[in-house]
Amino acid sequence: MTGYSIASYGTLTISQPLNIGTNIEFLNTAGNDGVLIFSRGALGVSTAGSAGIYTSNAYFGGTILNFQPGSYGIGGDQVSLQVFQSLFNAMDVASTAAADNADFDGHMTLAAESGDQILIVDGTVQVAVNTPFTLSANEAGIIDDIAVGLFGSAANRGTLDLAFAMRTNPNSNHPFIDGVFTTETPVNPCFAAGTRILTTRGEVQVEALVVGDLVISPDGEEQPVIWIGKRELDITRFNRPEIVRPVIIEAGALGDNMPSRNLIVSPDHALYLDGVLVPAKELINWSSIRQDFAATRVTYYHLELLRHGILFAENAPVESFLDTGHRGVFDNAEDVLIALPSVMQARREAESCAPLCGPGALLEAIRQRIASRQIGIKLTGP
Repeated sequence: MTGYSIASYGTLTISQPLNIGTNIEFLNTAGNDGVLIFSRGALGVSTAGSAGIYTSNAYFGGTILNFQPGSYGIGGDQVSLQVFQSLFNAMDVASTAAADNADFDGHMTLAAESGDQILIVDGTVQVAVNTPFTLSANEAGIIDDIAVGLFGSAANRGTLDLAFAMRTNPNSNHPFIDGVFTTETPVNPCFAAGTRILTTRGEVQVEALVVGDLVISPDGEEQPVIWIGKRELDITRFNRPEIVRPVIIEAGALGDNMPSRNLIVSPDHALYLDGVLVPAKELINWSSIRQDFAATRVTYYHLELLRHGILFAENAPVESFLDTGHRGVFDNAEDVLIALPSVMQARREAESCAPLCGPGALLEAIRQRIASRQIGIKLTGP
């Protein structure tokens, strides 16, 4: 359920991270120009690294919904991140952090003085035409991580503008510099081809299933498959390949014989753990759960049941397809329309069979248990 709303021409300031699942929606009932401000420290930061690969995420507890541009290019909703440089610094875990921080600080100052902008176009971070600076890969990656932390998968489609504005610093002659986002956008969770699904006729590879097959839920209920979505992707053609790159969950990573062999799903496909749905990307530890960087193409499938539920894939409990208005992303969908992010989020919350788990204490406990299990396997294994 949406936790906060911003009326047209209204302003909301968030001063600390919110409870998980507390979304913020721009109502846009009488126009646009709603303003959302995150003061310093309102966004949490999580980082992880292994084998020279580092990731960082920003989060506030939910997702920004119904973020709209202005009419005829004038005005529009705004999200302001106060003291943007401190957030950038906290998220920079690369070996080049010191140099990148200094470089980006200069970029921000120049952009704030000249009105230059950074654009995020379909997940690709770039600078506006005639902007007198470039971004390193690490700088661009952090900017994108911040956008995804705010808008979720909607940041992977459309265009976001990031401008910078100076604000008086009462304690120094050097002003604060805030980052200001204007504009909005979805991703589908799926099984990779070859994944074995538990049915009443045994474990069947997902591509061999047919409408009418009965899958088995954790409580023994049998549900018929009513639709099978298929999507073939060339990963090399994506500006942000990580949003579609398969996640490999090694056999036994989640529990004894769970999964029974390596399970491969899309990053947003949720597993049912501790009574909640956890997207696979939230479990990546680059050890027992990682993305497949060798894959260049992937075929994903998704199974729709009479109602959203849990089924077994390689003996691991995972969610079925929930149509929140994004069926059109599949190659075999008859309807090519895709709903607004606010509509999809509302349907996700109203129709999901279990709560969605994001960054927070419960997710950290699940991740720690997985990590402890991995250590135990190494200590007791052959």
